[in-house]
Amino acid sequence: MIASRRWPVHPAPLPGEALSSWLRRIADRYGASLEVLASALGHARCGPEELDTFPPAGFARELARRTGVDVHRIRRMSFSGWTPWLIEQMEPDPEAFTSYTRQFSVLLPAGRLRAREIPAWRAWLPSRPALRACPQCIAMSTPPYPYQLLWLLSLTLSCPFHGCLLEPRQKAATYFSDWERKPPTPRPADSKVLAMDDRTWHAMTTGSVYLPRRQVHAGIWFRLIRTIIDELGATLTEYRTARRMIMRIWQEAGYPFRAGPLSWRPYEDYPLAVQLHTLEATATAIHFLESRALMGLGPDAAFFLPGPSTPRGEL
Repeated sequence: MIASRRWPVHPAPLPGEALSSWLRRIADRYGASLEVLASALGHARCGPEELDTFPPAGFARELARRTGVDVHRIRRMSFSGWTPWLIEQMEPDPEAFTSYTRQFSVLLPAGRLRAREIPAWRAWLPSRPALRACPQCIAMSTPPYPYQLLWLLSLTLSCPFHGCLLEPRQKAATYFSDWERKPPTPRPADSKVLAMDDRTWHAMTTGSVYLPRRQVHAGIWFRLIRTIIDELGATLTEYRTARRMIMRIWQEAGYPFRAGPLSWRPYEDYPLAVQLHTLEATATAIHFLESRALMGLGPDAAFFLPGPSTPRGEL
């Protein structure tokens, strides 16, 4: 059945599902493995990490022909399908970091952060696996457990369906036998986190986000929060007079400056715990901006303030 030209019976992809997750569920329907299914599509050595990051050329088109699912939807099930909205480009570029994180200025004045060249940097893609999962999603599903593409990135903290925090995983994305034996207790996410994550979910599912002043393209949203992340982790010499404001945000979030590390690194290179704490601080910063508890010093802080004017920056 796997080798036939068309697969007449297959599970539909779920909202936000990762490509490898959907393919595992299709393979399970036919009593096959992911590797066998990938081979039937003409890519015998295509593993789950490659499928979710950068599938081979033509893979989405062939899969669309076999399943009848729209090719654009299939492409959005891997990170390369979000170029250039989420990720500027899949091929590493030393200038990509500055291009992506310096387009906007929110907490700090424009031009305060120095340009950096990081040869292998790609926005949001962690240097180490950042796998997490929603305990309620897993409890309500059956093997092979589906998993979302966002669970593989440190881009959100909570589940858009259940409002609980995503729990870090040490096992492979398809292995949940430990949770079957002893499921973790769901922990409700803070309202500030839910507000930020809800916008990110809308960016991933609709391509746009509603901010206080207007609706913006998803690409603007991803760059705004990545900018705030970098501003929160800047060096002390770059803060100058903004140091007290930045320290207040970290204190309110409940973490030390930069969530612990003393030296600067790109957000994607920090340990998972540091990334998640930084996301909490980012949610806190956005809440402060929108409630006017603090005023950002960058021109693009206006994105988070009510009023009729339109901030700069179109993608």
